[in-house]
Amino acid sequence: MNLVQEVNDYIKTKHWPQLNSVVVWHDGEIVSENYYNDFDQNSRHIIRSVGKSITSAGAGIAMDQGLLSMEDPICRYLPEFCEGRDPRHRIIKMKHLLTMTSGITWNGGVHYHCPMLEQMWKSGNVLDYIADCPVKSNPGCTHNYSEFDILLLGAVLDRVTGDCFGFIYENLYKPLGIKGEKWFRSKCGVTYSVGDMNEEHEAPSALTALEMIKIGVLFLNGGIYNGKSIISQNYITEAIKPSKADPGYGYMWWLGEGWYGCRGFGGQTITVFPAKNLVVVTQATPTSRPLNYDVMWEIERMVH
Repeated sequence: MNLVQEVNDYIKTKHWPQLNSVVVWHDGEIVSENYYNDFDQNSRHIIRSVGKSITSAGAGIAMDQGLLSMEDPICRYLPEFCEGRDPRHRIIKMKHLLTMTSGITWNGGVHYHCPMLEQMWKSGNVLDYIADCPVKSNPGCTHNYSEFDILLLGAVLDRVTGDCFGFIYENLYKPLGIKGEKWFRSKCGVTYSVGDMNEEHEAPSALTALEMIKIGVLFLNGGIYNGKSIISQNYITEAIKPSKADPGYGYMWWLGEGWYGCRGFGGQTITVFPAKNLVVVTQATPTSRPLNYDVMWEIERMVH
């Protein structure tokens, strides 16, 4: 029995009507593509928070180019954090944004529809709103999966590159052969790969499953793709290393025993299994009830 059939048989036992794509790369080639619900190789899917991990890669490339460093305080680039609204603003560094340990107060809601985000968008000024939020814990001490930290990271990249998405497109997407449309940019000038809770604004962050595979393969191969170095091995090594505040999180990459990867709401995943030279991608239509698509663990078991 081939892998495509094995994956199909497993998925049939799980009854996942929302699952749209499962693609497997192993030992240098695509070994299985499974599509459902009229999806195919060319179908594009909103990546949700997979964009966080991609933004992290963009930050790594910017650091490789000497545009900023891990130890840079964000107040060097964002004046709102130089005003003393909270004395700890000046000690928030780039590494704190990447590990989501800024300490800035954040209370998540349901999906992307949470009161703090809604209030932030209504305020009309993203950076001013976040700077007004108190720092709850010392930077670097507590991991809190926060949309504020990714928004601030995008803002810093906008300042040092001139255009966060333009930089990611030229230095990451283009070398990988990924098609990409410009990410959402707020009226106050902050780039956010997830959009502003408006589905129309999320659409530009859509990728095909085969494009998502390329992100995982790039990290698996130490930043080299088709013989070209795109991001340094040093950054990747640090990005997939557990932070001091959370053993399951690196630089906006999720970590587990024998794997690391990207996770986006509703079933958008890139999972890398280094020991097996394996990358698995899933795409799914989000539902109001979170579903756990564990097919990547079964595929890891299937592959020898």
